[in-house]
Amino acid sequence: MWPAAGLTRSLYLKELYVTERARRTGVGKLLMQRLYDIAAEHGCSRVEWTTDRDNPDAQRFYAELGVPVRESKLFYRVEGDELGRSVGS
Repeated sequence: MWPAAGLTRSLYLKELYVTERARRTGVGKLLMQRLYDIAAEHGCSRVEWTTDRDNPDAQRFYAELGVPVRESKLFYRVEGDELGRSVGS
């Protein structure tokens, strides 16, 4: 994604899914490391992602990576019938 902080690039992870059988085997950590490597190779200043509040497994995984939660962002979504309404009404 561009622009990020200071008119740099950022890499946004949309979804990370590891099958139940492969969890706790190190696959997720390898995927995240490769993601960091790709971001560095492309001159990105950051890697960002979200997880649902009702997904404690994902939250635990990211905490084990040592990544702090950034509470400063709010997430917005418009979907379905809302897409057809006028902005601001």
